[in-house]
Amino acid sequence: MTTSEVPVLIVGGGPVGLALAAELGWRGVKCFLVEQTDGVIRTPKMNEVNIRTMEYCRRWGIADQVLNCPFPRDYAMDIAFVTSLSGFELARQKRPAKCEQQPGPHSPVNQQICSQLWFDPILHEFALSFPTVSIAHRCRMENFRDTADGLEAEIHHLEDGRRETIRTRFLVACDGATSAIREARGIGLDGTEVLGRPVHLFFRAPNLLERCGMAEATFILAIDDGGLWANIRIIDPANALWRLMVLDTPDGLDADNIDRDAYLRRAVGRDIEVEWVGHSVWIRRGVVAQRYRDGPVFLAGDAAHQLSPTGALGMNTGIGDAVDLAWKIAAVIDGWGGPSLLNSYDAERRAIGTRNVAMATEFLHSHAGFENFSAIVDDTPEGDALRTRIGPELIENVGRMFRTLGLQIGYRYHRSPICIDDGTSDVADDPDKYIPSARPGARAPHVELGEGHSTLDLFGRGFVLLNFGSKAEGTAFKTAASSRGVPLEMVHLEAAEAASIYQRRMVLVRPDGHVAWRGDADPGDAGAVLDRARGAN
Repeated sequence: MTTSEVPVLIVGGGPVGLALAAELGWRGVKCFLVEQTDGVIRTPKMNEVNIRTMEYCRRWGIADQVLNCPFPRDYAMDIAFVTSLSGFELARQKRPAKCEQQPGPHSPVNQQICSQLWFDPILHEFALSFPTVSIAHRCRMENFRDTADGLEAEIHHLEDGRRETIRTRFLVACDGATSAIREARGIGLDGTEVLGRPVHLFFRAPNLLERCGMAEATFILAIDDGGLWANIRIIDPANALWRLMVLDTPDGLDADNIDRDAYLRRAVGRDIEVEWVGHSVWIRRGVVAQRYRDGPVFLAGDAAHQLSPTGALGMNTGIGDAVDLAWKIAAVIDGWGGPSLLNSYDAERRAIGTRNVAMATEFLHSHAGFENFSAIVDDTPEGDALRTRIGPELIENVGRMFRTLGLQIGYRYHRSPICIDDGTSDVADDPDKYIPSARPGARAPHVELGEGHSTLDLFGRGFVLLNFGSKAEGTAFKTAASSRGVPLEMVHLEAAEAASIYQRRMVLVRPDGHVAWRGDADPGDAGAVLDRARGAN
């Protein structure tokens, strides 16, 4: 058995593990990712890359790859509510195709459809572009133990049977909902263990909507006389790949004897021939780990939180975990991160996990208000009246899960131990609406700086002190950072709009793009501010 050392060992090669490896590699940190499968995505679990994740992709330089993934640029991203694909359309929520999108006022990027079929390979290629990143598929971590300065993990290379001992300083569990690492550390879950037992049915059906006489849409919700019972989404239009999700099934359903044709017939409204690709029965949960850190072990992604997919928050919440954790691990390895910095990961990200789980569950519960419409499929005056009435209600209530700008970019670390409260009132946390705020803990707001540049492009490598006053202000921070080995860049902005939104003459932004401190004058002790922001006190 061979023995090797690496500062960070990542277990799990889904999008969160890959994003963590990529962010660590981007920061020059050596890491090793192990994944027990071959890494090939056959039936994707995620399809939406939200705005905050796209902002990270922009920072990494891969946003154009996500934007230009094989999902067609001219395909309508509409949300449709129907009795069936061949039946009545109840309502439609318009969303522009990629070719029609324009950046909004609050971000230089838009949410994108990019299935895990394509997103994972993009992240994989990007992570491996850094010489400090190694990835091994068909490789399983079988056990681990604490040591005086970290952990030792036993790795089993499944292809050739070779076993290897990895000595590491930090172990990050990105090993999914049934995380063996979380179980081994005795970390429990808070929340609702079972919200339902959905079925995913994947199939190929060329020209499906055209054959059904339905206008193009990306996400379709089916409501019949049994209520809102399923959704149908296009995964890969070029290859006619679709997914039918039955929202709930009875406990004990035999996964090997699912009547796929009956579910399809109900969704389509008539018999239709398709090529079945795969299926899965899974448990919908709304849970959060009781702690995200246990000594040198950290949880991220589904190992830390499991959300209903209503709202498309699951993978995107995990990417936020990866970015938050990576800059802190890098700071500690590079020597300028203080002894309390890594503890802030739990304080910051567990609060966001709890918030997002609650909202995703609330979105799911909004489906339950649309049940037992006995006349909804009838071609009668009574049926017409019911369909006319219910359409706007569906858009208003169920459609909330597609209007999530505030959820995507409005989250704040307002109780973070490494952010310094300035005494101002917090803005409302509205899932639909985003109110720009540079209050400590918030994502530093986007402001267009001309020629396609954004304030967001200023952040990432180290701390940034934005200066909206005189160029001489803030030099105390530069001196304090230099004496502590903290990477800090001072940026003087003469942008009236940015100054109005940021509201203070000086704003200290962390490497992850969140505000650590702001003020109208040099603090009495800039070093103390930096020490708090880097977890040194």
